[in-house]
Amino acid sequence: MPIIESRRRGVFTGLLFSAMGVGTFVALSLGILAVVFIEDLGITRAQLGLVFAVNTVGAAVLSPVIGRVTDRIGGRSALVVVSISAAVAFLLLGIASSLAVLVAGSMVGAIAQAGSNPATNKLIAEDLPSGSQGIVTGIKQSGVQAFVFIGGLMLPAMALAWGRPSGYAVFAVFAFALAMFSIWFLPRSAGPKARSTTHSGGRLPAAIWWITAYGFLLGVSGSATVLFALFATESLGQSIVVGGAVAAVVGLAAMPARILWARHAEIHGAYRSSLVVIALLGVGASLLLMAAGHGPWWLVWVAAVMTGVGPSSWNSVGMLGLIVFAGPEKAGRASGVVLSGFLVGLGIGPPIFGWIVDTTGSYTPVWVASLVAALLGLVTMLAWPSPTPPRARGSTRH
Repeated sequence: MPIIESRRRGVFTGLLFSAMGVGTFVALSLGILAVVFIEDLGITRAQLGLVFAVNTVGAAVLSPVIGRVTDRIGGRSALVVVSISAAVAFLLLGIASSLAVLVAGSMVGAIAQAGSNPATNKLIAEDLPSGSQGIVTGIKQSGVQAFVFIGGLMLPAMALAWGRPSGYAVFAVFAFALAMFSIWFLPRSAGPKARSTTHSGGRLPAAIWWITAYGFLLGVSGSATVLFALFATESLGQSIVVGGAVAAVVGLAAMPARILWARHAEIHGAYRSSLVVIALLGVGASLLLMAAGHGPWWLVWVAAVMTGVGPSSWNSVGMLGLIVFAGPEKAGRASGVVLSGFLVGLGIGPPIFGWIVDTTGSYTPVWVASLVAALLGLVTMLAWPSPTPPRARGSTRH
């Protein structure tokens, strides 16, 4: 019998949704408040990109370890660590008056970033039966984009009205409350003796490595979204609020897209074909961004929607795929591996892209690089031998 009863599944899903949001918003908020950080701290775009890289590359390094730890301590404890780490990181970003403090906040946020997917994937793999995993995975992955949308609208406005510290304090309080609620609501993890019977060692399925390679390339391509707000303000002549709204549209489009992509992949077993279409949408978005910089500026809105439906939604299919292919015993470790590949790609893009803009004064080379990475992701999926998911397995916890 699944440990999460159907009548409590809505709350369970909402909890995972929120955990994914707070766990990833530390890094994403840097792009949303890029102009504010640059002006307040007197840093360059490349330095801000480096701060972003500290979070994402740090999370990439930590992910394999945190994935293994999650398999041992259980999703409940891991989720608490994610929430508390995010709360501390938000506070540091809010009070940062120097690059060093900003980097410190980004480093703490790396723990939350690295742990959010392993923790939530572990809970889904162990506590939900096959057939219910796709919709919950899609919804919880949409939590990332929900925070992009909410944060894209709220954080710039709060920073202008109340100051950056107050804006981040709101998110810190929410993250801490989430940790307390997780302790109260989630069932206790199995004890060490029970967990010792779970065989989480051995080789990971080949599918995990194909998804990891794709995730790395989509990470590089999708990391260009960090510059969307700056692009809108600097190249297109729009206000900081409009720039934040452009980032928010990416999140708004990705919320339903992540749910629908995951559900489609689960029903039809269409993991590879879904990821092929997602990569194609990334190519199209990059082309529109190039056009927006030299033509009708409103094309940036279309590109934002395509980015949300495409590259920003790959995680729902990728994470569901690893849950299916790895199974509950290896869900944490597989999550760490895939997330590590994705975050390396996501981390190396912003400092390079920021340096390109600082050096050339143009965003066009950034969109070209994003396009090339999406094309390589497309090639990777086309080269993946037809994946055959193992027989669906139910919950292993009772």
